[in-house]
Amino acid sequence: MEENIKTEKNQEVQEDKKGFRIGDLFQGLHVKDIFLGRFISNDILIRQWKRILVIVILLFIYISNRYTCQQKITQIGELQKHLVDVRYEALTLSSKLMGSSRQSQVEKLIESKGLDLHESKQPPFKLVKKNHGNR
Repeated sequence: MEENIKTEKNQEVQEDKKGFRIGDLFQGLHVKDIFLGRFISNDILIRQWKRILVIVILLFIYISNRYTCQQKITQIGELQKHLVDVRYEALTLSSKLMGSSRQSQVEKLIESKGLDLHESKQPPFKLVKKNHGNR
């Protein structure tokens, strides 16, 4: 009889050494105990408070990281839409500039402003500096 009691105690000690088991938390637990706060005073929770604290901290980090990633994905999508809009605007402005800088358009603009400018009849020439000596 004493041997059976000793072996049961040894098994309980070995189970305690094995660590934390979720099933032990809910054994003999009722909904009323949760609402009255008796769940927190459970012996296993008191012994394993460090592990539970680490798990809670990791959960907060996980939730925070996920929220941050979702915000960044949304921001990336908005920036990509803005980039497409800016590219189209740049393309439009570039084509307008090319159209207004044509020679015929420049001549029409000069005539409409009433400026006394004329196109040169002589082709451009290159100025060359002659080198006198070895300087």
